[in-house]
Amino acid sequence: MKTATIADGGLSWGKLKTMWAAAAVLIAALALAIVPARADIYDLDPEHTEVRFSWDHLGLSRQSGRFTDLKGVVNFNAGNPATSTVEVTIPLQGIQTGVKKLDEHLLTSREFFNPDAHPNITFKSVSVTPTGQRTAEVTGELSINGIARPVVLDVIWNFSGEHPLSSINPTYAGIYASGFSAKTQIRRSDWGLTRTIPFVSDEIRITIETEMYRRALPLVADPAETLDPNRDTAAAGDTSPAWSAPEVPTTIPALPGAVERIP
Repeated sequence: MKTATIADGGLSWGKLKTMWAAAAVLIAALALAIVPARADIYDLDPEHTEVRFSWDHLGLSRQSGRFTDLKGVVNFNAGNPATSTVEVTIPLQGIQTGVKKLDEHLLTSREFFNPDAHPNITFKSVSVTPTGQRTAEVTGELSINGIARPVVLDVIWNFSGEHPLSSINPTYAGIYASGFSAKTQIRRSDWGLTRTIPFVSDEIRITIETEMYRRALPLVADPAETLDPNRDTAAAGDTSPAWSAPEVPTTIPALPGAVERIP
């Protein structure tokens, strides 16, 4: 008996069903390919994070100080970096210039900071713009003494993957880490810090080095996951670091939207 054909084209029902199935698989694969990667949520490692600032002193030398004991959360989306966010809190009491009397003067004279009313410096990003394979400009609001001003950080993505010490120290096995460097320059007078200008420069250079650890679950889940009755909601509410075994990349891929190639 002759097999039925479709529109005299010689296609059997069996072949047509196979083609439909293949098309469905292709469409599903394309749909998965265009779904943006979800951001990984990181907590700053305070032992390996510092903000260093420097100023010109009387034209004689360039002096510097630093802030340590920072707290912050970074939502880093390597597949779609423009959706990444940064929020950092810097306690003023952690200031270290290497000169004890200067530290005390900065915090108690009220000529520079007012830690009683504004104990923290804060930074909150508003946009991320890739500028190269591993670089981006992070624009945000820097708040000092309660005054918020825009600042642009030039950021370098150094590393993401299983912690480099995992191969020699089992304590780090399965811990996923990222590292970034950043720099910017501000005028302290924009935040009302005008004391001693011009003998001590208005211009302040800032450099940032940070390492951070990825959380096991995002701080804010996708709505669909929130509605999943099988989801572990207890783990999602735990803000302490919890590690999951990562897939370790062998190279750092280019950031989408890069406009130049960085060697």
